[in-house]
Amino acid sequence: MKLDGYEVELLGFAEEISYYLQKSGASAENARDISQDVLVKMLESEIVLPFEKMRAWMYRVAVRLYIDRYRRDKKYWEILQREFFKDENVIAFDSPDYEPLYQAVALLKEKYRLVIDLYYFQNLSIKEICQVLGISASKAKIDLMRGRRDLQKILEKEGYYYDDFK
Repeated sequence: MKLDGYEVELLGFAEEISYYLQKSGASAENARDISQDVLVKMLESEIVLPFEKMRAWMYRVAVRLYIDRYRRDKKYWEILQREFFKDENVIAFDSPDYEPLYQAVALLKEKYRLVIDLYYFQNLSIKEICQVLGISASKAKIDLMRGRRDLQKILEKEGYYYDDFK
């Protein structure tokens, strides 16, 4: 497909916007989506702008879209955490052999307890944990490592070891 000069310039602006959004903290995927939305909006709109004002208009629309998505995602995660991480929604496991383990997990700090529960008891991946808790992959891995370390200390203090829970 052959693009004319106008479309080539718009594509250049869209790439520039994508890089700008990534530098501002947006994920690469969100930045590409937003810049594509802005590009499509520009091509579909019947707005007649002088070429020198088009770039500023596209940036303004991109920033507004990013803020809207950020607010929507933030509200979504708040609803998820409020509705799905209540005590009555926690699944109780029936095996009496694991009771000391569950009690030790309950003694962990909440941030470690959540990550350990999601990873080991709910079988979620690190990527899924990041999405559920709204944290980065490195934060999830660090919390998981620290939670395991604290859990091991608690269990060893009570006289339990790894072999007791196989």
